Amino acid sequence: MAQVISEEQKLLNKKLHEENKNFGNRANAAGLGSNIPTALIRMHELNLCNSFLDYGCGKGRLVERLIEELPNTITVNGYDPAIEKYEIKPEDPVDILTCLDVLEHIEMENIDAVLTDIQKLTKHFCYLVIDLQPAVKKLADGRNAHILLAPQEWWVGRIAQIFKCQASFPVMHTKGLPQKLVIAATNNPRVVGAMYGFLIKMRLFNFAMGGGILGGKTMEEAKKAAQAKKESQLKEKESKTDEKESKTDEKESKTDEKESKTEEKQ
Repeated sequence: MAQVISEEQKLLNKKLHEENKNFGNRANAAGLGSNIPTALIRMHELNLCNSFLDYGCGKGRLVERLIEELPNTITVNGYDPAIEKYEIKPEDPVDILTCLDVLEHIEMENIDAVLTDIQKLTKHFCYLVIDLQPAVKKLADGRNAHILLAPQEWWVGRIAQIFKCQASFPVMHTKGLPQKLVIAATNNPRVVGAMYGFLIKMRLFNFAMGGGILGGKTMEEAKKAAQAKKESQLKEKESKTDEKESKTDEKESKTDEKESKTEEKQ
């Protein structure tokens, strides 16, 4: 079988993992995996997900999260050749496979081997997220960490050579450019409906990203800013209410004082 990663690239990835604690350490794929537990549980109810693999799982945060949140009737595993804990690849295919922010890190000469590997390990369908923009991080040899950058059409065409059926759409950056490409793919036409149901459960169609090489606020930063603005507006409103009540009290006090003087005069 063709190799999925060269020894040189594996060492570079290992070094990046060791030097950068945030690299490959997301449990929600920058928001594009936030609803994976909900979607997988629904597929489990349809008897379409009794086994799961996160291909290129990095430090395994998503794997750990799913083990905690999913019923124990779903077998959860991770694979990543650059992480000792996950370097052994399962031999048997799984019902649903995810590959999140991984393919842009694959060497061009190995991309077909990786996609074929994913296809062989996928029983029902796979969920892929591919970054379309350069990374903020760099490898030890000076190259950008995203060593395989290609337009959406290239990825869609490449995956169409491996999978018979696919659904794809871009995830836009707040700057107006496509940041990531989401693809769900299968070789079983009978599960296409369920695959679309999985995507609907993921709730990504109105999703927008920030941060990264394109700049701007990340979704988390935007939420914090919105919350801070809301709290500031609430405090301002409360302050105006207090000021109004204070003026009312002052007015009532003057009225009482006036009435008191009138009574004394009488």
